[in-house]
Amino acid sequence: MLKRLIACLLLGVLAFALISCDFNRLSKSKTPPVVVGASKVIVKPWQETVKAVGSLAASQGIVIKSEISGHITAIYFRSGETIKAGDPLVQLNPDILQAKFDAAKAQTQLSAADYERALTLFKQKVFAKADMDKALATYRANQAQQTEAQAALAQTLIRAPFSGRLGLRLVDQGDYLDPSKPISNLNEIDPLRVDFRIPGTDMSKVAIGAKVIVHSSAYPKQTFVGTVYAIDSQLDRDTRSLGVRASLSNTQQRLLPGAFVDVSLEVAKPQTLATVPETAVISDETGDYVYRIIDHEAIKTPISILFHKDGKIGLTGLNAGEEIVSVGGFKVLNKAPVIIGK
Repeated sequence: MLKRLIACLLLGVLAFALISCDFNRLSKSKTPPVVVGASKVIVKPWQETVKAVGSLAASQGIVIKSEISGHITAIYFRSGETIKAGDPLVQLNPDILQAKFDAAKAQTQLSAADYERALTLFKQKVFAKADMDKALATYRANQAQQTEAQAALAQTLIRAPFSGRLGLRLVDQGDYLDPSKPISNLNEIDPLRVDFRIPGTDMSKVAIGAKVIVHSSAYPKQTFVGTVYAIDSQLDRDTRSLGVRASLSNTQQRLLPGAFVDVSLEVAKPQTLATVPETAVISDETGDYVYRIIDHEAIKTPISILFHKDGKIGLTGLNAGEEIVSVGGFKVLNKAPVIIGK
C-alpha cells in the first residue's frame, strides 16, 4: 500500500514537471524574436541653423542717366563691361557749353586784371575804397560764373560714379539724351547683399558677424559663404519677422542681383551630436525614443532631438558605436528579443 502511494506521488510530480515545461515553452513561443534592421550610432559635428529664403541685391546699384540734355557724340563702354569709378561712359556734344566756359574764363581774367589795378591804385591812395571793393566783387562774381560754366561743361562727359558691372547699353551714338532716358544699369556685385527674414522668435539667436551659408538653384553644387552685417531695428508688423542683411563674397561674379537664394543662418555654437537614421526614431505620448540592441534584446531608450536633416536626426541620449534598431522598430516591444536581418 505504501509503495503504491509513493509511486502515485512520483507520477504526479513527473506530470507536473512536464506540464510546467510545456507551459514555459508555450509562453516563450508567444514572443518570438522580431527581425529588424540595425545600425551603429555615429557622432558628427553639428551646427544649429535658421532656414530662410533670401534675395540678392547689389552693394550699390543705380540706373545711369544724364544730368543735362544733348546729342551723344561718343560712347566709351560695352554692354556687360566691368568698369572702375571715374571711367568715361558717354560724351554729349560740348560745343555750346565749351563756348560759354571760354567766355566766362575770359571775363574772369579781365576782372582779375581790373582788380589788380584797382588794388595798386588804392594802395597809392589815388583810388577810392568803394571802387576797389566793386572791382573785387566783379572779379569774384566772374569767378563764380566760370565755375558754373565749367561744371556744366563737365556734365557733358558722363562718368562711372563707382566701380562695378554695367548692364545692357540702352543708347546709341547720335541719340538725343535727356535726364529721363536711362543709359545703362551699373551694379557693384562683389560683394553682394543678401536680404532675408527670420521668425521673431529667433531674434535672440542672430548677431552681427554670424555666418550664413547660401545656396542658389543656378549652382546647386556650390556653396557661398557670407557674414551678417546689419539687423533691422524692429519686427515686421504683419509677419512678426526680423529683417537681416549679410554681405556675400562674389569674386567670380557668378551670382547676380535679383535672384532668390536659400539661406542657412548659423546660430549658437557648433556641437558634436549622436546621429541616427530618421527611421530609427519613434514617438508616442511619452516622447521620442529609439531601441538599443543589447544582448539580442530591444531596450527602449528616450532621446532628445536637436536637428533633422537629409534623412538623419541629431540627438542626445546615445553614445557613439551603440547598436540601435533602424528598421522595424514599430514591431518591437521593450525588452523583446530581436534578430538582426541581413
